Amino acid sequence: MGYTDKIKSKEKTYKFNMFGENLAQKSDDLEEFGKTKIAYNLVSLNGALKSGYGFSQLKMPSSETDLNNESVVNFKGNQIKAIWKLKWYDQNIDTNKYYLFYYNDEGYICYDNMFGQRLASFVIPNTFTQTPFAAYYRKGTQDALLLSGEGDSLMVLTGGSTEENENAPQIISCCVYGGKLFAITAEARATLIYTEELEIVNFSDEKTKDLDFGDERGDLQKLISFNDYLYIFRDYGITKLSIYGSNEDFAVNHLYHSDSYIYPNTIVLNGDDVYFFTTNGLKKFNGTSVSDIEIDYVKWIKGINQKNSCASIYDGKYYLACKANIDDKKVGCENNSEGYVNNILLVYDLSSGHADIIRGVDICNLLTLNNPFKTKLLANFNDAENYGKVGEIKQDGKIFEENLDKYWQSVKTDFGIYGKKKTIRSIVIKSLYDCEVTISCERGEKILSVKGDEKIQTIRVNLTGNEFDFSISSVGQVDISNFALNVSIRE
Repeated sequence: MGYTDKIKSKEKTYKFNMFGENLAQKSDDLEEFGKTKIAYNLVSLNGALKSGYGFSQLKMPSSETDLNNESVVNFKGNQIKAIWKLKWYDQNIDTNKYYLFYYNDEGYICYDNMFGQRLASFVIPNTFTQTPFAAYYRKGTQDALLLSGEGDSLMVLTGGSTEENENAPQIISCCVYGGKLFAITAEARATLIYTEELEIVNFSDEKTKDLDFGDERGDLQKLISFNDYLYIFRDYGITKLSIYGSNEDFAVNHLYHSDSYIYPNTIVLNGDDVYFFTTNGLKKFNGTSVSDIEIDYVKWIKGINQKNSCASIYDGKYYLACKANIDDKKVGCENNSEGYVNNILLVYDLSSGHADIIRGVDICNLLTLNNPFKTKLLANFNDAENYGKVGEIKQDGKIFEENLDKYWQSVKTDFGIYGKKKTIRSIVIKSLYDCEVTISCERGEKILSVKGDEKIQTIRVNLTGNEFDFSISSVGQVDISNFALNVSIRE
């Protein structure tokens, strides 16, 4: 008489307590349960997985007294190539006005009042042959936007006037410090020019002197004045310049030198710190020294030519549009036959250190439109579907009402139990919207279609193997919590 031994096993439930934990840095290694390999177009809020960041058509109030009533900002032209901001104090009505300037594919420089009636954009005549360089300048008691480039003179724009200077060079960055105007020009990137002539419309080569910085730190990129010093950000370093008294005995101190290139459009001042992105990752400068910032997704964005990257700080987060090499399926703009300049927007929380990404979006400019009434983060786009559009940041997982593909995947795990067979009996999940859960192992995979419900669901799986990974995907809205696996472990 034959008989069979009863296989002994024990049941155990594994819970995902936080989807938003930092990514596993070595995602190809076998990990304990719960580590995230990749997540995009999603965020973790209070232990739940929710729809991530997105952009919608820019809307702004038409009055400072009725901020909840917003209307669409209509742009002139088919493509917006650059966006800038400007505050102007109107002495006639004793109030500040906040303007959004832009340059479009028709070669127009246009602007609109963000808190006034917007019937049609105002147009400033110009003959620029390409997108001009932009710099901000304090003209007397007013802020001014300086535009210069091929085909036209230096333009000095305020809300009350437009002036030109045919004798001025093309200015990339400028700053008033110690009673002098300092500037970086497109014609001589290794030289810092300066003058005591603070009236920008009188600026000329005859009235300037220069300091040569032709050393291994490379060309000059951006000037920032804070902490009572002038800081010069360069291709491969940071130089501090000090002035004592009224003479021209400048104290020059080279604070930082690296073989990592600093991307100029990612340099952003935030309080007493400056954040910037390099070929070796994200950095923070406190006026004295530079420190590395450990950030999720760094392995996909380091070592890539990020010449089109740009950044802005909004609501305590550093937003970085850049390029990432993520070795899996293509998403969004990554499918464009003509390519893309950027394919992710990385959102780094300056307080918590947590990072999320929007993937599949080609953003070419970022701008924080800050004011006392309603501050917003703006972006304009380069991808085929949204070419030349300007949008404002949202948290709905959509780009101009189109849902983004949302995806989360764990690293491979053996649940910390080597060499024993395990059977995933079922999953437990609460998902308010439809989604798809995939469980894979060396013996195959199970794809589970989850219908949205307010109740916690238990769905049978019965997949046996040794090493597993799990993924969740959706093209719609996402709100997932209470995710757990019921596992039978063979003893």
